[in-house]
Amino acid sequence: MYISEVFNGKSQKTNVSSVDFTETYDVIVCGLGTAGSMAALMSSENGLKVLGIESFNCVGGTTTIGGIQTHYFGCPGGRYTEIDDKVSEFQRLYTRNQIESRKFVVESLIDETDGEILYEFSVIGVYIDGNEVKGVKAITPQGIADYGCRVIMDCTGDAYVAHMAGCDSHLGRALDGLTQPYSMVSSTRNKMWVGHTNRDFGRVDQYDDEALSKALIFSRSYNMEEERNSNQLMIHMPLIGVREGRHIVCEETVTMQSILDGKKTATPMFYSYADFDKHGWDNTFDGETLGDWCIGSNLNAYNATVPVPYRSVIPKSLDGLLIPCRALDVDRDVASCVRMVVDMKKLGEVGADIAALAIKHNCRLRDIPYYELSEMLKTSGCLDDAYDRGFRIDGTKNWDGTPLVNRSVKFTDDLSAISDMLGTLSPGEAIWSSRLLGEKAVTTLKKLLASDNENARKHAAFALANVGNLSGEDVLISTVIERDATQLQDCRKNNQRRGSMAVYWLGRLKSAKAVDALCEFLTNPRENERPELYEKDSSGTWYVIKGFNNRYFQFMINTVMALIRIGEAHEEWRAKISSAFKTAFLDGSFYDRITDRPKQSSEGNMILNMQNVAERYCRRWGH
Repeated sequence: MYISEVFNGKSQKTNVSSVDFTETYDVIVCGLGTAGSMAALMSSENGLKVLGIESFNCVGGTTTIGGIQTHYFGCPGGRYTEIDDKVSEFQRLYTRNQIESRKFVVESLIDETDGEILYEFSVIGVYIDGNEVKGVKAITPQGIADYGCRVIMDCTGDAYVAHMAGCDSHLGRALDGLTQPYSMVSSTRNKMWVGHTNRDFGRVDQYDDEALSKALIFSRSYNMEEERNSNQLMIHMPLIGVREGRHIVCEETVTMQSILDGKKTATPMFYSYADFDKHGWDNTFDGETLGDWCIGSNLNAYNATVPVPYRSVIPKSLDGLLIPCRALDVDRDVASCVRMVVDMKKLGEVGADIAALAIKHNCRLRDIPYYELSEMLKTSGCLDDAYDRGFRIDGTKNWDGTPLVNRSVKFTDDLSAISDMLGTLSPGEAIWSSRLLGEKAVTTLKKLLASDNENARKHAAFALANVGNLSGEDVLISTVIERDATQLQDCRKNNQRRGSMAVYWLGRLKSAKAVDALCEFLTNPRENERPELYEKDSSGTWYVIKGFNNRYFQFMINTVMALIRIGEAHEEWRAKISSAFKTAFLDGSFYDRITDRPKQSSEGNMILNMQNVAERYCRRWGH
């Protein structure tokens, strides 16, 4: 047997002859947040002996001390609904406060089912015998204690226990290693009501104590300066909203590409449902798969159904360990969808049922009979095939405030219908349908390049680029030169500007022919003064960011990424591109042309990172 611990951020193993556990349990749940509190409660309801370990002093995590009290999409059904009903009833009768009601109700239910909770405890080591976890070492207010178990559920969000145990993981985006921006919820009040704000701030390395501390200080001090009209600040929630961390390599993974290709797992545990919700304006840095979907095709706010496999919470490298939290094995694009409150509550139920079946059959977690698990989940409503609905347009309001018409999305192979859609300001589905058709669409799309209809001509060039065809290159370049700021209308929020989309596709096509036009834009310090690119406050979203010219920023950051892609493909253009980067960024004036917000804000963070990425490629290319 050995103990696995973390020193200086790395897992380290030390042999131990034996361990005298203070107590032994069927299940130890590490982290009692949104997923973990449900996992502990439902494991206890399943008749297991359960210990829950939580570093804070209450259950609920994001749904209590994080301040999030509503569901963002998701598919209904599952045992969590009964708990939510009890919380609502307690709130109605006693507290008028959902946060405090959830803390009390969930903790009471765990206690009633003989579950045990240890608050202000932290796991500092994992005991492993061969390839099987056997227990944890925890630091407590009274000292250090060892607890044994048959199953550990790591519900810490960032998979700290699995990382401690030496499991392989992946973290952040490929370009720069960054994760999504964090947020913070604040409670406010006026004479009539109590409300909440949920503001995004910059990206932060949550594994760097100093960086995280600075983020906490900034978000609280800066948020207090934000305009709230007549509202009065009551409290900043103790837990900031870190949306993304490491993901553990498990028996089965889900990628955005597999979802776009219609590939489904044979063993789902539930269906996740939301848009690919990145909470950042620099999506061009998130990679080609997401970029082609949300920028190049303007499908950013389309909702996707993700069948989540139960093996995505079972690590490859160890037995007796589950990851039923946001650290499950999905790529970071899918993670932006499969991280919502409903999904975390369902993960708690699934973790409890997997553990119960493994103990019942005395088998490894990966060997449980799936048919039994699926029947349990279908009985509770957690798994309901009626919610396997593919892609949808969903929501309440359209981008212009009008009521949104909800509908299923079916991409078409009808070239006549594709041509008609490309002639409108809602061409996104036609652009993506062309991609699915591939070469079959090229002849029709080429004909549209000569159309008198500006929409059809330019959108056909986008569709051809999405097929990987260069025939529309000249149209794309002219669209950039025009600084075409026409906003498309496919989505309920975050619609793209047409010129910015053209920039994106020129980069994806690695168009050397576009270098001069792109460099001219990037090096002109007065571009933001053009009426087409001037935007005092961002718009086109569900909320306005004051003092942030998102229109100009989108043109600029897509240009940086396009030039990087071109430079990577064409060595002979690297010197010119590097020179353009230096001219654009070295004197620092670019920042004030985009925003007057602080550099630690989410917007400031993205702007400075754009500069950092450009400078890194200059060094990479030897310029």
